[in-house]
Amino acid sequence: MQLERSFTVAAPIERVWDTLMDFQRVAGAVPGAQVLAAVDGDHYQVAMKVKLGPVTMQYKGNLKVAERDAGQHRAVMQGSAQETRGQGTAQATVTLLLAEAAGQTRASVNADLSLSGKAAAMGKSVIGSVTDQMLAVFTQNLQDMLGPAAAVPAGASVPAAAPEPEPAPVPAAAPEREPSADVDPVPVPAPVPEAAPQPEPQPPSTSASPARQAVPPPFQGSLDGLALARGVVRDQLGSPVKVLGLLMVVAGTAYGLGLRAGHRSRL
Repeated sequence: MQLERSFTVAAPIERVWDTLMDFQRVAGAVPGAQVLAAVDGDHYQVAMKVKLGPVTMQYKGNLKVAERDAGQHRAVMQGSAQETRGQGTAQATVTLLLAEAAGQTRASVNADLSLSGKAAAMGKSVIGSVTDQMLAVFTQNLQDMLGPAAAVPAGASVPAAAPEPEPAPVPAAAPEREPSADVDPVPVPAPVPEAAPQPEPQPPSTSASPARQAVPPPFQGSLDGLALARGVVRDQLGSPVKVLGLLMVVAGTAYGLGLRAGHRSRL
């Protein structure tokens, strides 16, 4: 399986080369990688923990620098490892080549990878996606190691940062002027009182209360018989009970008079 990737850091090429060739230091920038021991100058015992999809695998093996060319900034590394909890193996030959442009260093990585076991069943798309994620984390960690000051090579001018625009001054409020003694103040009209709401007319009561019935005028001197009769009739007709009683009296009287007249006619 062939994997080709590249990354760029803001630092001079010599500084990047020296950092990458210090394997014990740079191993901390690789997610899940660890240098266990240095066998000699170009031979190391390493351990690697990587998660491929839902499966997490741990490897333990050896890393050896097969070629190193400081003038060309090129190195070839070979590694082999085996799963600590399985029968899977991993072997890789990695070629690293650095190039400098405009104060930055671009690294090209070509890996010839051979896998067996669970990792081999994941497929190239899953392995490639995991590789991209690990490379992005490694690039950021490497840039942190190099530091932001190393991004500009020696002798290069650093562009000055554009000054931040100053906030526009807030206009001061105009001071209030005191009224002059020679100018008459403008009279302020007094508020016009609102008209009191007119009470709504109440509908006339359909039934007359006995307490509100018309009372005949009191006796004053001589007795006016016609006025008294009118007052009595008005008083009697003002109450339904009294009207009914009056009708019963009239009916009884008429009945009595009829009986009396019939008795007389028989005599």
